[in-house]
Amino acid sequence: MNKEELLKKHNEMLILWKAWKDEKKKHEILTFENEKGEIVRHYPDGKEVVIEYAK
Repeated sequence: MNKEELLKKHNEMLILWKAWKDEKKKHEILTFENEKGEIVRHYPDGKEVVIEYAK
């Protein structure tokens, strides 16, 4: 694979990951790192609780 193909595949994987995570958020409690670098627990009702703040 060349660089362009890898970037395309990477972008496709990011889209699939976001779709998977958004669907899981509707039904399950998820813990993940948000864009700010904080560890967040997300509940199906939409509530998010910061478990650990970014340093």
